[in-house]
Amino acid sequence: MLRSLFILAILVPGLLAAVRSRYAALLLYLWFALFRPQDWLWIDINRLRLSLVIGVLLLVPGIVSGIVPNMTHPLSVGMIMFLLSALVAQIHAVNPEFGWVWVDFLVRLILACMMITTLPNNSKRLAGVIGVVGGSLGFHAAKAGLAYVLGGGTRFADGLSGAFVDNNGYALGTVMIMPLLVVTAQNLDLLYDGRFLPWIRRGLYGAVVFCVFAVIGTYSRGGFLSLSGAGLAYVLLQKRRFAALTSIVAIVTVFLAVVPIPEAYLARLQTIKTYEEVGEDSALSRPHFWKVGIRMAADNPFGIGLKQYEFAYDRYDFLHGRFGHKRAVHSSHVQVLAELGYLGEAVWIGLFAFAFFACMRVRARSKAEHLDPRVASFLFTTANGLLVSMTGFLIGGTFLSLSLNDLTWLTFGMVAALDRMSARMIAEPAEQGLAAAPVVPLAFRVVPSYSTPAVASGFNRAVRGKYL
Repeated sequence: MLRSLFILAILVPGLLAAVRSRYAALLLYLWFALFRPQDWLWIDINRLRLSLVIGVLLLVPGIVSGIVPNMTHPLSVGMIMFLLSALVAQIHAVNPEFGWVWVDFLVRLILACMMITTLPNNSKRLAGVIGVVGGSLGFHAAKAGLAYVLGGGTRFADGLSGAFVDNNGYALGTVMIMPLLVVTAQNLDLLYDGRFLPWIRRGLYGAVVFCVFAVIGTYSRGGFLSLSGAGLAYVLLQKRRFAALTSIVAIVTVFLAVVPIPEAYLARLQTIKTYEEVGEDSALSRPHFWKVGIRMAADNPFGIGLKQYEFAYDRYDFLHGRFGHKRAVHSSHVQVLAELGYLGEAVWIGLFAFAFFACMRVRARSKAEHLDPRVASFLFTTANGLLVSMTGFLIGGTFLSLSLNDLTWLTFGMVAALDRMSARMIAEPAEQGLAAAPVVPLAFRVVPSYSTPAVASGFNRAVRGKYL
């Protein structure tokens, strides 16, 4: 009953707001896609097709009123090129019907990303988008971390439905939203300035800590590597690196003293180095899956189609079933290479390269002297958070087939929105400098101006000639 009331308290006002505002429709669409209330309720709401309804409210009225998905930013262009490479690869799909399902998914996902690039045109709006994206998954992850602490080391064998359905995907998704929760906490005053601001901010930071325990509870080695890499990136991006590192170490030390790490988890992490010695098939099989993906790309330079690796695996498995049949590639990067070919892989690399470049450019722009300090802080912290999130995916995604996960693509949209907004803020002083000079009030025009030496000397000569 409480779950239903909680969901209805968000959904009903959200739908009413979505009718009036495209931005509200965007936030509701993101919340519905990531929080997945249909899986959290005890009643079935799938028949209502709410995702489709919210998507229509987001796109159709916006297009009619001139609010269209952004297609000009380099990241938007890259996403369109990725879609085109998927369409080309679909020609060689092993299971075309299944491939078209994922092409449709990719189209809807890219449209949502482009609307993120269009609608958040100021710091408050973009902070809202980041808060909804991070909070929607962060709620589940923090709850899992709390269960881990209260249960004395509960192990999570499964994740959420959707892209992060197993424990490894759950761990990676949790790592990716942790920096977004930090960004939301750092910029919470843009969204709320009431008396509960300090407590909400502490709650967000506390949620990040519980997310760490959620990652541990998955027993995912890829999640551990992703978390470690993201943590290192976070420290290196700070202005005061030593202080940031000291704070992280202190927090981790305190919590580990309260909630010890299970020996079974530490033993599993040891297999990262010893998997060949102990014959751990899960780790041993992955290089083989990657080699199979490379063979697929060599045989099909334009790819075999979205989500077609498993259907084509047996044909290219040169160990003839040693690790099973119709296996997954277990790498997002090799997945793109096998399924979309060399063109798709080039676009995939280009998207991340430009996203990193754009975030570093925003960091540089945040140092402009004319910017309001609050705005400069938002640009700096948000760019850092997005960089850390992408770093976590690049590491963890090396071991999982998650190239089409929502978070990665939504991050591209948020980076593009941040890049456009920061460029506009930097350009504003230049535009102001080209504006016409203010009109001098009539009452002051009779007073001689001393702004130039010529005028001042002429006035002085007139005075001496009259009175001297």
